[in-house]
Amino acid sequence: MPSKILILDPLTLRGRELLRSSKQLGGTVGEWDFRHTDLDEEHQIADMIEGPALVPPVEGPDDFIGADAIIIASDGWSSRHEHLLAFLDDNPETILLDLSAFENLRDRTTPSIGDVGPDTRQLRVAHPALFGTSRVVEVLSHLGALGGSLAVVDPASAYGREAVEILAQQGAQRMQGNKVADRIQGHVLAFNAVSVDSDDLQEDASLILPDLPLAITRTLSGSFHGHLAHLSLSFDHRVDSIAVRDVLEQAEGIEIDSLPLSLDSVPDRDQVVVTPPSLSSDGTQLALTMMADGLRVGGALTAVEILEGLL
Repeated sequence: MPSKILILDPLTLRGRELLRSSKQLGGTVGEWDFRHTDLDEEHQIADMIEGPALVPPVEGPDDFIGADAIIIASDGWSSRHEHLLAFLDDNPETILLDLSAFENLRDRTTPSIGDVGPDTRQLRVAHPALFGTSRVVEVLSHLGALGGSLAVVDPASAYGREAVEILAQQGAQRMQGNKVADRIQGHVLAFNAVSVDSDDLQEDASLILPDLPLAITRTLSGSFHGHLAHLSLSFDHRVDSIAVRDVLEQAEGIEIDSLPLSLDSVPDRDQVVVTPPSLSSDGTQLALTMMADGLRVGGALTAVEILEGLL
């Protein structure tokens, strides 16, 4: 029987990308429903393939009754999300998919790169860097990786459309020598980079890649779009560069591109784009750079794959 899916905040960058990707679900979905969590009382309009659809505000827990799955695509947490928590407290078996990876929901959700456990009903889409790392490690696992490090660099779009607009304003203000008025997560990112806490990423990595010790750092960058990560792996023996490349070329969801590789080339691509792997002189250390459109990879496309396993 086709399912009813409710999307919270379909007009965000995440929500719009999800709507564009939803056609891949085909006949699995019989009905779409929408709510927004902005504090104003106005209805919004979502542009669906079938035509425009009204998006009323969340007014209470009853708004979620009848939904087979709830997808969160919000840019930020508001008091309206508390109605969702109240509903989930009374309906713990409801399918929940958190595209926003809210801290308030971490105790309820499990990170996923597309895989769904037999007893799992409530998940969060894992960070694009973890999606890419899992694909690389999956095909290189037979080489005996001992561990590694992952340096994640996030763009402003990870925090939604407003953050992208603020970044543009910050750039103009700094160019003019003016004081920067608004912040992104409390930071000035224009012409700047800020190292931030990576504990959540570290925790998710231990769940997604339990057999690979991975040290992670996270940086917020002055880029508008495109997620970037530098992955390093160590091996207990010398590995062959040609063999490594041949194996990576067979990896699902991975595309090796030539250098120079620009972050500008990533948006709207459905794969994690990686640089040709670089090896140390003794052949035991491997490094490569991964780039992805995080609204799609580790975003909407990953969400669709998860839903296919849940519905």
